Amino acid sequence: MIGDTSWQLQLGDYVTALRVSPDGELLAAGSLAGDAMLVGADGSLISKLTEHSMGVLCAAWSPDSTRLAIGGQDGRVRVYDRSGDEVGVLAGSGWIARVAWSPDGSLLAVADGRHLVLCDNDAGMVQRFPAVSSTITAISWATNGRRIGVASYGGITWYDPDHLPREEPSRTHVFKGSPLALALAPNGKWACAGFQDATIHLWRLWSGDDLSMSGYPAKIEHLAFRDDSHWMASACLEELTVWDFSGRGPKGSMPATGNAHERHISSLEWEPAGTRLLSGGADGRLVLWPSPRSVKRPLEPEAVHEGEVAVATAVWHPAGTSILVGRADGTVEQRPVTAAPPSNGR
Repeated sequence: MIGDTSWQLQLGDYVTALRVSPDGELLAAGSLAGDAMLVGADGSLISKLTEHSMGVLCAAWSPDSTRLAIGGQDGRVRVYDRSGDEVGVLAGSGWIARVAWSPDGSLLAVADGRHLVLCDNDAGMVQRFPAVSSTITAISWATNGRRIGVASYGGITWYDPDHLPREEPSRTHVFKGSPLALALAPNGKWACAGFQDATIHLWRLWSGDDLSMSGYPAKIEHLAFRDDSHWMASACLEELTVWDFSGRGPKGSMPATGNAHERHISSLEWEPAGTRLLSGGADGRLVLWPSPRSVKRPLEPEAVHEGEVAVATAVWHPAGTSILVGRADGTVEQRPVTAAPPSNGR
């Protein structure tokens, strides 16, 4: 069950960034109005952060929860410590669409327009790679931190941070089209990209073997792997699909499907070290889904919470005891979640 609001705060506009620190003690939030804040676990305001003119676009915590990076349409990445004090600023050449810390927290990857930039944990530039084919829409680190992939028109370009200052890509997975989402399986076996042309394209890492999953009615903007890499969820309009990546993967199989939203799904995230999937929608609903028991059975929601305002983003607390929700009107709220019922979904 999804409970009543524990606490609530207000940002200036549509919530574009919402990230909980890995230790669960802090929350970072930002909006299209450009305002950003650092919040405690009880909802108390710790610090109002520097505004980004034209809007905040992304945020990410370092794995040890000591650094917070926030990027915006002003072309700036600002890095803060746990108290909200700014420790460094990177000035980019384009808007900052994505930021992502390496698994060991030593490097911050920045999508600066068409350029991938690597920084240290105080925003000092380490490497700026040559421009890719178009604006970078997604970035993702390999689980071991030895490679980083960026999605842009034409596929995924991979770089090897272990061989800096080498600028050439270490590998390119080519696929004609515009990728919108990129997800790497936690076990390091698969890279999946959702495309503007209503397909999902898969590459087996690192053989390069690839396949496509088509038949979707619209673009694919949200992909998410469960922590054990068994299931991969995708959202297209109001429909949820979950693919079985166990064994040899999804080739030749069909996904489990479910529909509990009346408008498009705007957010998708698996429970940390758990079995449930959280979806948020433009209809204001929050839905908890259990892992599939079989792809031959339709997905049935475990819990549905009705909301009056569209969900912009929704994330799990690392403990799995609550969810944090950002809405289209700038509202940020926390809601408790009851423990999952016994399941054989793993």
